[in-house]
Amino acid sequence: MSDIHKHVTIPAPIDWVWAALTDATTMSIWMQDNAVQVDLREGGNYTYFGGETSGHFTHVTPSTLLEYTWRQKSWQSSWEDSLVRWELYPEGTSTRIHLIHSRFPNDTERTGHDEGWDMYWLAPMQDWLEHG
Repeated sequence: MSDIHKHVTIPAPIDWVWAALTDATTMSIWMQDNAVQVDLREGGNYTYFGGETSGHFTHVTPSTLLEYTWRQKSWQSSWEDSLVRWELYPEGTSTRIHLIHSRFPNDTERTGHDEGWDMYWLAPMQDWLEHG
């Protein structure tokens, strides 16, 4: 099964994009989710989307690399966690993002997440970063 790869350039400084990906208060605003929790350190846990998504951070390199496990509350207990990786690159006053989501338990989950990243994460985050 193939990984999801998303590429987007956002006209915002890399530090702003990093905060939108890692700071619970900032994420709560653009996600419209008051239950976001983030313990930003390798081994630290997070919960997003009202607790429907959770995992732990596996790699944290401030402003350039963020990687974490990803598990939906609805997933069967026998399914392994998937893996999300954000690579950030400064491009002048903008930030180029490469998102990789891998290790899906099945094609149905992969398809749903492919659409979900655009609809529930990238589009609202970009809109908030560009327009506040």
